[in-house]
Amino acid sequence: MEWFHSTERERPERPKDGLASSHEIQSAFAEQRDYLYWIALLITGDDALADLAAVNASALSANYSSVFRDWLIGWATYATVRAGVREVRDLISASASHYADSSSEDSDDDVLSDDQIMALRNVDPRDIIAALDSLARSALVLRGIQHASIVDCALLLDLPRGIVAAAYCQVLRWNNERAGAHERRTKMGFSSTLIAHPAETQPHDR
Repeated sequence: MEWFHSTERERPERPKDGLASSHEIQSAFAEQRDYLYWIALLITGDDALADLAAVNASALSANYSSVFRDWLIGWATYATVRAGVREVRDLISASASHYADSSSEDSDDDVLSDDQIMALRNVDPRDIIAALDSLARSALVLRGIQHASIVDCALLLDLPRGIVAAAYCQVLRWNNERAGAHERRTKMGFSSTLIAHPAETQPHDR
């Protein structure tokens, strides 16, 4: 189930193969451990808090009795995001003041593509944490990576929609600048390689 899309589309029909067992829920968390830790780290900005969020999400979910098998991955992600937000809610609220006077474009359709998300996975999380505050990183995970609506983001973060939209606009600007800089470095490196190792010219046939 795409838990973050509740205001954008109707909930899918419940699968017919029944509820997941506690073991199946724990297995889903174990299988997705690296990814869940990554999103928790982006939100919390701290290794220890990210570990704590992942552990708490897994422990609480083990006692949940209404998770359908087809929705396990979405549920594990949703639970981890909520746990991460809970760990740094004060920091997120404090970051909101930075966007009080910011204007935002309509960013509700500007979610990250699979390729963009994969590119982010290759970025050192410390660089992301240094570049974006707690609110912006939460918006990155919720809207950019999980494709939640801005309305759903605002509800989960308990902040005005305009504040969240402005924070997400900051995310998009940062990611565009980062991607552009990476592309320029790649092109410069390729050009340097060509200069240092020019292709050997072949003699013309006479």
